[in-house]
Amino acid sequence: MHNMPLVSMVMPTYNSEEVPPLCPESIKRRTYRNIEIIVVDSYSTDRTVKISKKYETVVMLTKGTLLWSRYLDH
Repeated sequence: MHNMPLVSMVMPTYNSEEVPPLCPESIKRRTYRNIEIIVVDSYSTDRTVKISKKYETVVMLTKGTLLWSRYLDH
């Protein structure tokens, strides 16, 4: 993307397999295109991570709480 800054959207998750499809679908409808989605998951026991990976997201796992996702570097 020519001179367009990268916008990173961080999505903290834990056992929220119904949520990951909503975010990428919403982003596809935006006119700004240079966006990455970072899913920070607290080791979900459902299919959250598997579903997130289908949407070309960056998935990071953390043992911290959902608030901890604000402090991670990727």
